Amino acid sequence: MMKNKESIYILVLLFVTLVALWGIPELVKTATYSNDRYPFVYFSSTEKKLLFKEFDGREDALHDDEGKVYTDKEYDAALPLLNFRQLTVNGEMPDSIDGIAIDPRELRVKQVNFRYGPLNKNTPNPGLYIMYESLPKKAKLESPGDLFRLKNKIEFIDAASNRVNKQKSEQFQTALLKAGYAFPAQWTSGNLNIRKPYDEGYFSLDAQGQLYHIKMVNGRPFIKNTQLDSQIEPAFFAMEEVADKRFYGFLFDKKGNSYILEEDGGKYKTVQLDIDPIHLDADELMIIGNFLYWTVAVQTDKEKHFYALQTETLKRVRYAFVEAKVNKWEDISGKIFPFYLTFRDKHSEYIAPHLHFTAFTAWIANVLLAVLSLFIFHRKSNKKKIFIGIYTLIFGIAGLVALLIMGSSTSRKSPL
Repeated sequence: MMKNKESIYILVLLFVTLVALWGIPELVKTATYSNDRYPFVYFSSTEKKLLFKEFDGREDALHDDEGKVYTDKEYDAALPLLNFRQLTVNGEMPDSIDGIAIDPRELRVKQVNFRYGPLNKNTPNPGLYIMYESLPKKAKLESPGDLFRLKNKIEFIDAASNRVNKQKSEQFQTALLKAGYAFPAQWTSGNLNIRKPYDEGYFSLDAQGQLYHIKMVNGRPFIKNTQLDSQIEPAFFAMEEVADKRFYGFLFDKKGNSYILEEDGGKYKTVQLDIDPIHLDADELMIIGNFLYWTVAVQTDKEKHFYALQTETLKRVRYAFVEAKVNKWEDISGKIFPFYLTFRDKHSEYIAPHLHFTAFTAWIANVLLAVLSLFIFHRKSNKKKIFIGIYTLIFGIAGLVALLIMGSSTSRKSPL
C-alpha cells in the first residue's frame, strides 16, 4: 500500500511540475515578450545602396547602408520604383534609370511580392485541392465544382454529391503513370485562390523525389516531369503566378537554397537566388522586386539579412544585416529557466510538446531555489529534505511550486 501511495504521489507531483514548467514561463513571457522591430529596407536603383527606414524614434531614421542620412524628400526620390505613384503626382518621377526607360506597364507587371515563413511549410494540410482550367474560355477562372486528392493515387471528388468522379480520376491517374510519376506523393503545392490572374496548376513531389508539373488544359491532364538537376533535392515549393509569367514560383531545397522555377523552351529551368541558405523551419524570407532589382530580407532568430539582387540574373549586388535587440523575455528566461515547456511553436501550426533549453547560467537560480527549499521544508526529515532539494535543483521554480502545491502530501503521513 505504501509503495502505491509513493507511486501516485510521484506521478501527481510530476504532472503538477509539467503544468508549472509550461504555465509559469508562459505568464512571464506574456508580461515581458516584445516582437523584434527591424527597419524597412529597400534597394535604391539610383543610389545603388540599401536604404533603411527605422522605427525606433532615432534621429537618423532614414539612412543608407553607409550611414548617409536622408530627409523625407531625399528618401522618396532615392526610391523611385517604390514611390512611383507619389513621385509621378509630384512631377518628380525620372523618365529612365541607368539609360533604361521606365514603362509604367512594365513596372507593374514586373513587380514581385513574396513572403515565406515556417508556417507555410509546417501547417496541417487537408490534402484537398482545386484543379482549375488553365485555358479557360472566359477571361476569369471558374470553380470546377470538384476537388482532388493526391497521395496513393489521384481522385476527383464531386463537391455536391461527395462521390468520386471515376472517369476524370482514371484519366489523370493514367496520365500520371504514363509520365513516370511514382506514388505515393510526398507533397503537392499550388495556389487555390480563384482570383489569381491565371492558373498553372500544381507542382508535386513523387515518391522518388521527382518534381512534376500537373495542370488541366482544355479539360485534359497535362503532366510533365520538371527534370530538375539531380543535386537539387526539393523541400518546398510556393506557386506564384506572377503577372509577367516569367516563372512558376519559388523552390527551396533541403540545403536551404532558394530558386525560381522558369519555363525555358518547353523545359524547366531553375535560377538560384544569390543569398545564403535559409533554415526552412525557422527563418522568414520576404522579397519585394521591381524590373531592375529585388530586395530580399531573411530574418533569423538572431538577426535580419538584406540582399539586393539584379532582377535578370538574381546575382547579389549589395548586402547588409542588422542584429536583433535583446528581448526582455530571452534575457529573463536565460536567468531563471534552464528549460521550459511549450505546446505551440512559433514556427509551426502543429500542437505538440516542445522542450526549450535556455542558458547554462540559469542553473544558478535552481541552486539558490534548492537551498531555499531546505529552509521552507526545514521540519521534514533528512530523507525528505534530500528529495526536495534534488527535485528543486532539477526542476527549479516549477519543481518548488509543485512541491508547495503538494504540501499536504509532504506531511508526516506522506509516503516521502
